[in-house]
Amino acid sequence: MPNDSQPGPDKCLDSSDPGDDTASRFRYQWYWAAIVSCMILDDTEDVIEVYCEHHEDVMVKHRDGSLSGHQVKTRSDGQELWKSNDEAFQASCARFAKLDDEYPGHFRGFRFLTNYPLYIKDNSRDIRRLLQAISGTVTVGDLPISTAKILRQIALRAGVDESSVFSTLSKTKAFDDLPKRQDVLLRLVNTITGSWPEANSCSHDAMLRAAICLVEDCGRASSLDHEQFLPGYILAKDEPEDAEVAARINGKRMTATRICEVLETGRNSTATLDGNPADYVHPGTGSTELLNKKLDAGGFFLVSMNSAEDLRDKADYLGLKWTKQHGSQRGLQQYDHIRTLVLSDAARAFEAAKAEGDPFGEKMLEALRSKFQERRAAGDQLFDCTDEHLEGLAYSLTSQCKVQWSIRMPWEDQ
Repeated sequence: MPNDSQPGPDKCLDSSDPGDDTASRFRYQWYWAAIVSCMILDDTEDVIEVYCEHHEDVMVKHRDGSLSGHQVKTRSDGQELWKSNDEAFQASCARFAKLDDEYPGHFRGFRFLTNYPLYIKDNSRDIRRLLQAISGTVTVGDLPISTAKILRQIALRAGVDESSVFSTLSKTKAFDDLPKRQDVLLRLVNTITGSWPEANSCSHDAMLRAAICLVEDCGRASSLDHEQFLPGYILAKDEPEDAEVAARINGKRMTATRICEVLETGRNSTATLDGNPADYVHPGTGSTELLNKKLDAGGFFLVSMNSAEDLRDKADYLGLKWTKQHGSQRGLQQYDHIRTLVLSDAARAFEAAKAEGDPFGEKMLEALRSKFQERRAAGDQLFDCTDEHLEGLAYSLTSQCKVQWSIRMPWEDQ
């Protein structure tokens, strides 16, 4: 039997959940892709296209047709400094070498990019010194023994000859000045401001919406989200495989037209009801016992109360999903926006229904559902909430003592 004296794992977040970290790393890559994409809008740069998760984390196409590949790596405070014998670094170099070997003459260079410091020492474990030593040497045979050893390790991992790895690493650079995770949104907003002409007429909130919209589009490009929009008749084409490949690649390609359209969409989207982040309430907060007492006082039958619990759980789960998908701050901001809308509608429904006599829970619920439909018809910003999610938020607010369904409050007398 479950131990009722403490919350079970279905009610608690896993503080060691690697999924949180993985989602955060992927989202950081989307931010970097968005930042690099802004180079397309800058006439002083020679970038014409950017590809998200296409051969590399980010692949840049230059005006002369050549390409650059970016590997984006993040680390949290307290971890080891980046060294040339790190598994992740050598795997990135091996990836560069394999790609360069498979498409000879196409790549002008590669970049290993991180937001965490590189080890600095006058030896081969210093990544920058390692790459400088290789780029400043004529042949593999001229390399220092320690540097040649690392090059052989990478060649073995990549499955290509040492001379090819030498050629690839000769045009590879490493930088550790990417923004910290908490600063990357600000860096993106500043980058958009300096490269997008329309930014001059945008408010700060509009710029934030435009930036987030661009990040999310880079996320869709990275995750092949566009596949669901491929025409159903693609298999009937003369060369269906070629058509599908072209559509896949196009879905990953960021162009000036696409970027401007996305930024414009974000700028014109409805603003969220933002509050102080310190006051955000996390999904799952509240008391099931209090929820049931309030619904009982409102005249709900048992089956309705069971449904309310289920919808409350589904709404809270959606809030948790947002924090994983968009990051904690953005996810909670979105959750707080919907929570504010539902609380406002619940207050109006309470005032309208309380004149009907007590208990009036069912009348209030009917009025509340009508208000949700009105919001949806008016095009209010509801993200991916269904009406059931909105109703579930009303029950979540009830369990937090924010909403009541009756004038009587017998739970306060107990």
